[in-house]
Amino acid sequence: MLSALQKEQLEKTVEEYLDSRGFELIDLRFTGSIGRPVIEVYADIDGGITTEDLAEISKSLQHKLAADGFFNDQTSLIVSSPGLNRILKKERDFDRFKGKMVDIWLNEKIGNRGKLRGILAGYDDGSVHVNGTEEGDIALAPGRWKEIRLVPELPEGFK
Repeated sequence: MLSALQKEQLEKTVEEYLDSRGFELIDLRFTGSIGRPVIEVYADIDGGITTEDLAEISKSLQHKLAADGFFNDQTSLIVSSPGLNRILKKERDFDRFKGKMVDIWLNEKIGNRGKLRGILAGYDDGSVHVNGTEEGDIALAPGRWKEIRLVPELPEGFK
C-alpha cells in the first residue's frame, strides 16, 4: 500500500491531471489489499460527466499514473462519477450545494444519533452549518463528522 506521503502526491497528481482537462476531482479512495491495490477516482464536470468522459479519463489517467510510478500490473484503477449522493469535502462543494439536503455521519454521537439529516446552510472556517436536523440547527466543527453526502433529489413520482 502507499504511504501517507505517496497518497498525498498521488492525489495532487490526479487533481492536477483532471483540472488540466476541465474535470474536477471529487474524491480519491484507496481500497484493495497490499498485493492488489485499487485506486478509486470520482470525477465530475459542470453539466455532468458522461460515460465517454469516464472511459477516456480511465485510459489516459492509467498511462499517466504508470509513467509517474503510481501504477503497476497489480494495481486496479476505477474511475466513476460521484453519483447522486455525492460526497462533499471541499469548501467549493459546500458553497455549491448550499440549501440542499445532506446526510452527515458523525465521529461522535449528538444525543443518541450517529447520523443527522438536514439542510446545508453554510460553511465557514471549516465548520459546517446545517438547519432542520432532529437536533435543531447545528454547527459542526472540523473533525466532528466522518462524511457528508447529498441526499438525492428524485423527480416526483420516481420510484
